[in-house]
Amino acid sequence: MANIPSNLPIRALVLAPFFSTGMNANRPVSVACVLAELAAVDVVTTDFDHMTKRHCKDLQEPPFTHIYRLKTLPYRSNISVLRLLSHLLFSIRAAAFVLKRRSQYEVVYVTLPFNFLAWFVLWISPARCKIIDVVDIWPDVLPFPRRFVRLLWPIFAIWRKFFDKAVAKANVLLAVSDSFIEEASKFAGPSCRRRRFYIGDVKLQGAVEKDAKLTVAYIGNIGHLYDFETLLDAMEEAKQGTVQLLIVGEGDRREWLLGELRRRGLQHEYFGIIYDPPTLANILSRAHVGFNGYLNTSAAFSYKANTYFAAGLPILNSMGGDLYNIVAQYGLGLNYVGGDRVSLIHCLESLQNSDLSSMSRNCTRFFDAELERGAIRRDMLFFLKECLTVPMR
Repeated sequence: MANIPSNLPIRALVLAPFFSTGMNANRPVSVACVLAELAAVDVVTTDFDHMTKRHCKDLQEPPFTHIYRLKTLPYRSNISVLRLLSHLLFSIRAAAFVLKRRSQYEVVYVTLPFNFLAWFVLWISPARCKIIDVVDIWPDVLPFPRRFVRLLWPIFAIWRKFFDKAVAKANVLLAVSDSFIEEASKFAGPSCRRRRFYIGDVKLQGAVEKDAKLTVAYIGNIGHLYDFETLLDAMEEAKQGTVQLLIVGEGDRREWLLGELRRRGLQHEYFGIIYDPPTLANILSRAHVGFNGYLNTSAAFSYKANTYFAAGLPILNSMGGDLYNIVAQYGLGLNYVGGDRVSLIHCLESLQNSDLSSMSRNCTRFFDAELERGAIRRDMLFFLKECLTVPMR
């Protein structure tokens, strides 16, 4: 283990299963970097990367004192039983890690979801500053069929209860959206300090001109949560050959999606997973709009919307909460009803006659004001420094 710098007497533990230093817009990495300006930071995460579905190299990266990668089970599908077992195994090993070292840290930061683990860690930790960061609310935002939820409602109720209990143990509450912080605040203690910080990203400025035809970009996981069927139907109904799709990402439904695009004769390009900002910026600069279509989710802000706005791209959006309101209020694209083909077709037709350059300028202004990673980290540093300075109850 690296020596703790003498000018950082405070030690902090960051516990985050989805911790990817290769991503520009990874929330726990951003918070860990901010904490590293105030404390010597140890990170506990998995040895398996959720995005790439590969084992991580055991690298020690600054500014962190040590990154502990706990062994867990690999999985291919995000909706598999194996994924749940992988998360359970990590939770057990992470709980054991904290149990042995709980007196070593003055600051503990944990992300939600992983409700039981977050509750257990904050329950056993004597840290004077206990930070909960609501990145997602499980099981609420997961796309389980309603029939399945009704059948197993006692399990889902207990699962959600640990979210409530974890928040109640925190004395600092962070969240990635207003909707999430409003929900979590119902269970926070009266002295709990709370603040919404959007995820944040670096600006993506490409040097490639827009394609001649209306171009939709999709970036991120190609999974079952996303409204691809509606998008393909809408593209097919549009005037033949007037809409094309650029895809960056990987996931359970990649083969299905590419197969459907070929079968329907829809123009598209697939780039795989790309983290390099200049390469990604050049791909997105060809597009006119980003696709942020979801099915059956109550999430309120997405990593992919963050990335689209970083590239000055308006969005086609079906996510509710903060994002729905922001899109409508600031002219950052068009909202449609998830799963509603007619609604999305109407949006594509409207885009053909819209001032896309004006929408793009709105996105750039909003990104600079609200989502630029450096500004968010500066605000977060000021907030957390204040939290650490004032005695916690």
